[in-house]
Amino acid sequence: MSLAAALGCQGKADSADPTLPQMIEAREGGSLLASVRPGRPCRATIGPNEMIVGGPPLVSQLGDTRWTGETTKTGTLVSRDGVFVARMFPVGDAAAAGIYDPTGVAMERIALEAGKVTVTDASSRITHTLVVKDKAIAVDDGKTTITGTDDLVLAALIGTTDVAPELRMLAACERVLVQRHKQVP
Repeated sequence: MSLAAALGCQGKADSADPTLPQMIEAREGGSLLASVRPGRPCRATIGPNEMIVGGPPLVSQLGDTRWTGETTKTGTLVSRDGVFVARMFPVGDAAAAGIYDPTGVAMERIALEAGKVTVTDASSRITHTLVVKDKAIAVDDGKTTITGTDDLVLAALIGTTDVAPELRMLAACERVLVQRHKQVP
């Protein structure tokens, strides 16, 4: 099945929806590091790679690689070419997100608390902190800012580099697709 056919099953593509930001960007100085264009389908770019993600359930094609996400009670099970590679949990939670390897070890956990987000690794070590600063979201590296959203958890997914770009793009798109899905009756 082609990507166009797979995404076609996900519903009609959104035109400019005033309830969604048009572009969410993570920048380091003047350089664009990552972007997410909410909609149906969602478009996410990190570095030279762009994923067009339909869902829920998630489906995307990046080159010859097919990415899918099966929605379960324990989160979204992400597969690359039919092989389980990660679990994203919780899904759609306003204050948290996590990406776990196939054995259940956290690759990245994101938690919103007291107006800031902390990102932790497998050993629960804080790797990044994000806060709202000057109408943008700032990463503790002092170089990276995220604009186009006030969702600190989404900003952490695209603005930190602890997880493979493809998983970050899928997680970011899943987040905006789930939010969009909740808004549509």
